[in-house]
Amino acid sequence: MQRSSIFLVAALGVAGCAPGYTSASFVYAEPARYVYVVPVDRVVVVTREVLVNRGWTVYRVERDGPNRIIWARQGDDHIVRIFANPDGERVVVRGLAEERNRHDRGRHEGWAKRGEPREIITDIDVKLRARG
Repeated sequence: MQRSSIFLVAALGVAGCAPGYTSASFVYAEPARYVYVVPVDRVVVVTREVLVNRGWTVYRVERDGPNRIIWARQGDDHIVRIFANPDGERVVVRGLAEERNRHDRGRHEGWAKRGEPREIITDIDVKLRARG
């Protein structure tokens, strides 16, 4: 009986992460390509600047322990999340772009992953290296 309840709790934990959105564990599993020796708050400020300059609306900066997740949208159909994860004296930056699934035929499947928002991450990289 206890085994089944542990399984149920684990299943609910995975399913309840963020309904409709791609799990953050997908992003954290990617290798770190952008690493900076700056405070995590500096990464958040630069990311907000880049997103706003590119026409995105930043609507949430989420704290997950020491990590920061910056949520932005463009219209109703495009979402981007930028993940800033402190690792000792360094900060690893990763991103994920998603768009509303328009072909779900009423099943409300939510959002489809579009991959890494390379242009946004590149702009963040340029600004952090110029000021870092």
